[in-house]
Amino acid sequence: MFEQFKPTIFADVRESMDVKDYLREFGCEVVEKILAPADYVVAENYAVERKEIHDFFRSVFDGRLFEQAERLAETYESSCLVVEGDFVNAVKHVQTPQAFWGALAKVVAEHSISLVFTPNEAHTAMFLYALAKKLQGEEGRKIVVKHKPKTYTLRQRQLLAVQSLPKVGPERAEMLLKRFGSVRRVFQATKRELLSVKGLGEKTAQTITDFLDTKYPGLEEV
Repeated sequence: MFEQFKPTIFADVRESMDVKDYLREFGCEVVEKILAPADYVVAENYAVERKEIHDFFRSVFDGRLFEQAERLAETYESSCLVVEGDFVNAVKHVQTPQAFWGALAKVVAEHSISLVFTPNEAHTAMFLYALAKKLQGEEGRKIVVKHKPKTYTLRQRQLLAVQSLPKVGPERAEMLLKRFGSVRRVFQATKRELLSVKGLGEKTAQTITDFLDTKYPGLEEV
C-alpha cells in the first residue's frame, strides 16, 4: 500500500494498541516510550496529542485542554491535536457552541496548535504515518523525544493505570472506574462483570481478560 520508506514514530506506552498496530502495518517503526507531554512524536520538535471525541469535549469545558496545550507548546516547537470520532454528530449536542469554538480558537491562536479530525483509529494512524513521512523526509531525519515532568493527581494516575489495559482509552477507563470503584477492582473483574459496563462488547471484554489472565512468558524458567 505504501512506499518502502519507513518513518520512525515514538508512541506513548499507554496509547491505543490498535493505532500502533495500524502504524506497523503501514510500515512505520514504532518505538514505545513513556511520553509526557504528547502521545506521539513524529519528527524533530513535532508532537501529536490524540483525544477520543468524548474526552476531547470534556477537556474543553473542564479546562484540561488549555493546560495540555500550554505544556505541548512549551516542550515542542510544533504540535498537533488529533480528535478521533464522530465530531459532526457530537458538536450538534454542544449547549454553548460559541464558548466551545472560542475555546478552540484560543488553543489555535495562543499556542499555534493544529487541529485534525479523524473518524477512527485506522484513519488516525494513516494521518500519523503521512505526517511523519512528510516531516522526516526520505532520508529519515533524527527524532528527539523530550520529556517534561508532570505531577499527576491520584485520579489521573488511576485513569492512566486502567488505560494500560488493551482497547481501553480515557473514556472507557473512566467508565470502568465508576463501575468498579477502584483500580484493583477493575483488574479483578470477571468477563461477565466487564460485559455489564455500557459500551464494552464481547470481543473487548475477552481481550481484556485474556491480557490479565495470560501467564507471563518464561514464567516456568524462573
